[in-house]
Amino acid sequence: MFCRGKVPFIFNQEAFITSCSSALKNNITGFLDPLQLDTIARRTGFLQRTSKLKPKEFIDTLMFSEFDHSRLSLQDCCNDLAHQHQKSLSKVALHKRFNEHSFSFLKSVLAEQITQKLDIKSGKDWKPFTRVMITDSCKFALPQQYKDDYPGFGGARSKALMNMQYAFDLKQGNWETLELTKVSENDKAYSKRSLQDIKAGDLHIRDLGYVTHGYLLKISTEKAFFLNRLHPGWKPISRSTGKAINWHTLYQEMQLSKRNRFETMVTIGKGEEAFDCRLIAMPVPEKVWSERIRKAQIRAKSVGYELTDDYKYRCRFSIFITNTTIELLNATEVIQLYRLRWQIELVFKTWKSLLDMHKVKAVKKERLQCQLMAKFIWILLNWKIFRCLANFIRQNSPDNACSVWKFFKQARQCSHLLRMVVSGKLHFTIWCDLFSASVVKNLLIEPKKGKKASLHILNEVFFSLG
Repeated sequence: MFCRGKVPFIFNQEAFITSCSSALKNNITGFLDPLQLDTIARRTGFLQRTSKLKPKEFIDTLMFSEFDHSRLSLQDCCNDLAHQHQKSLSKVALHKRFNEHSFSFLKSVLAEQITQKLDIKSGKDWKPFTRVMITDSCKFALPQQYKDDYPGFGGARSKALMNMQYAFDLKQGNWETLELTKVSENDKAYSKRSLQDIKAGDLHIRDLGYVTHGYLLKISTEKAFFLNRLHPGWKPISRSTGKAINWHTLYQEMQLSKRNRFETMVTIGKGEEAFDCRLIAMPVPEKVWSERIRKAQIRAKSVGYELTDDYKYRCRFSIFITNTTIELLNATEVIQLYRLRWQIELVFKTWKSLLDMHKVKAVKKERLQCQLMAKFIWILLNWKIFRCLANFIRQNSPDNACSVWKFFKQARQCSHLLRMVVSGKLHFTIWCDLFSASVVKNLLIEPKKGKKASLHILNEVFFSLG
């Protein structure tokens, strides 16, 4: 029995192994299936003829390296191949294997793994949403050697930057996209390219950088739903008055009435690009407003313009727009749900901190790309294990939740066990027993006074929809 706060969690290891086996066994034991990998390798050009280095050996060595990218050498990889696969390969030969075909091979393996969803009965319904999609990006600096391939935001002295685009389904717990891109392809350009991924019944929650009129119109056309902050350049027209919202007047009225929330129907855009939606505005604390104005004034000064009074009063609000009805999501639920977008950013921060994904050294571009892609594949495999554990804990103890940080910290320490079961050197049941016994008791989220875990907030928001 493990106890966090007032609610004890009784761990039934036999029940966990049974549950884990049905959901994970095929995903793990068949993860590096040689025939499937060979097929992908031939399709992408990685395997063009009989090769000394097999696709399975290549991906296994990169996935399970004990070193971060800043310390991993070609000799380390050669030593691992010799130890794990009895394969003698020179550093020169391995260096040549890092090319555009290798990168394409690993991208295809990652895409294949993303499509293979876990068959987990989570108990979530959340009607009428088929998926609850969060899309965002995460950037990190690279050595200057890569500035031509991964340029920064402009200027001769700009740093080399890499962008990781991702899309996550909150409802099912699945990663739908994990992709490396240039920061020169901004979020709006990526948003336009991903319009075909919108499906009827989806609820899409995106950062402002992804929000365009075209994106929101596509959402409505596909009979899907959106939830975003209001773009600062848009002037919403009140449906009740036919006039633009006066933020100064609204702020004064809310101060006098001591209301903490304003909601109305608005029209955004003109002509064929116009659409109607709900607008929800919530005043922010004075300290938050002051910081917003300070940063805005710095940006304004850098380009030579002054902040308008309308803009300053608009900054006194956090403003959200959505095409969901009040019956689907009330104002409180809209605000809570949008804030959960930050939980996915915390997942990426966890990966960067624990797995040192942002620590790289100047090596061949294709080698860097392959190493990062292999790390994504390792993450995705472990995420499926995390989902299985989190679901087991949630079903057996709804008041407890599984910590992403704690799980990946343990997963990194137990990576050698996962490698053994993936390669067939350790029986799945034995691995399941060893892994669960060593990690589950340490995975529960410690409750913080006055704060709920994101899982609890999420379930509360959607409870009435189930």
